[in-house]
Amino acid sequence: MAQKYMVVNRHEPDYCEPMEAALTHLPEHLEGQDLFCPCPYGEHGFYMILEGESSEAVIEGLPVEMRLGTRAVPIEVLKLSGG
Repeated sequence: MAQKYMVVNRHEPDYCEPMEAALTHLPEHLEGQDLFCPCPYGEHGFYMILEGESSEAVIEGLPVEMRLGTRAVPIEVLKLSGG
């Protein structure tokens, strides 16, 4: 059964360009996924929420250029309600 993972990456500013190149040859399962990127605001990294069988499998499913400095942490997603 697939688990949800928070994919967290940290990288140096000079690594942004190679990671952007990876966006031109994404595996099919990543097409249409949200990629949260704070690089333009000075914190270099990216975040995604993906499903997979293990942390290792989630990272192996990323393009090679996106794996350096990346970890996948299992998460539980909750809906907040007021009141």
